[in-house]
Amino acid sequence: MKHMLSLLIWLFLFMSCNTRIATKNTTTTWWINSNKVPCVGVAPMNCLQIQKNETIEQGQWQNFYTEIDGFVFEPGYLQKIKVKEEKLDPTRVPADGSSIKYTLVKVLEKKTDERFAIHDIWALESIEGVLIPKPIENTGLKTPVIEINVTEMKVMGSDGCNHITGEITILDGEKLEFGNMASTKRLCSNMDVADKFNELLRTVRKFKKDGLTLSLFNENGNEVLRLKKVD
Repeated sequence: MKHMLSLLIWLFLFMSCNTRIATKNTTTTWWINSNKVPCVGVAPMNCLQIQKNETIEQGQWQNFYTEIDGFVFEPGYLQKIKVKEEKLDPTRVPADGSSIKYTLVKVLEKKTDERFAIHDIWALESIEGVLIPKPIENTGLKTPVIEINVTEMKVMGSDGCNHITGEITILDGEKLEFGNMASTKRLCSNMDVADKFNELLRTVRKFKKDGLTLSLFNENGNEVLRLKKVD
């Protein structure tokens, strides 16, 4: 009987301890990135990107696969927020659910993300410092144009002959990289500019915007493409 009583007391203390752990709350400071990115949780989705820091550090964004109660995401804005993290009783969490509940406490700061300055349509002006010629009429050729969509992390447009689409794989600070491009298969009379344009897009590692001009650089810091904003 005495042994049974000791066992019951031990179980009570163990359960009480677990309850305290499960309901323990912490409050931390987060930065929320200005765009969502494609990710795969239970299914393909778009994830927030977060940093649990007081200041933003380049290259330190992490995908966040659940929700923050009370938080409103705004594309184009970096938001610094206070978040309450509440550990839940694991026995009551669905198999595909988070064991932590996240709740917005306060928005501390909100500012425009300068990367959205390139969220626009751009027409090619020069290749490796050489101005491209104006397309000859009745050849079917056009000036290459790309639309950079920072919100969806995609790029689309035309190489002057074929339609192209692809993903932006890196956009952090001044860093910019494009993924593989899908393209239609039309063959034009002169593919020199189109082929070089597609080749150099794959080498882009950095960008610089100056007024209405967007310069794209390779890993050696050489300007490979220069584009002008389309009105």
